[in-house]
Amino acid sequence: MNDYNGQGDSSWVNTFVFIAGFLLGAGTAIMLTPESGSQLRNRIARGAKTAQDEFSDMASQTKEAMQAWTEEAKETMKHAANRVNSAVGTTKQAVKASPQNSFDE
Repeated sequence: MNDYNGQGDSSWVNTFVFIAGFLLGAGTAIMLTPESGSQLRNRIARGAKTAQDEFSDMASQTKEAMQAWTEEAKETMKHAANRVNSAVGTTKQAVKASPQNSFDE
C-alpha cells in the first residue's frame, strides 16, 4: 500500500556527506596555498558570501517545495475525508433500508 522505500533519506545523507567533504577539501586547499594573509582573508570572505547565497537559494527552494507538498497533502486528505464520509453515508442508508429483524435470524 505504501510505496515509500526510504531512498529519499539516503540521498539527503549522501548530499550532506558530499557537501561536508567538499567544504573540508576546499578549506584544506585554501589553507595550503601560498598567499598573503589579506589575500587569503579576501578569498575566504568571497567564498563565504557565495556559500551564503547558495544556501539561501537552497533554503528558499526547499521552503517552496515544502509548501507545495503541504498543499498537496491537504488536498489528498480532503479527498480521502470526502470518500470516507460518502462511504459512511452509504452504509447508514443501507442499514436503514434493511429489515430490522434480519439481524435476529
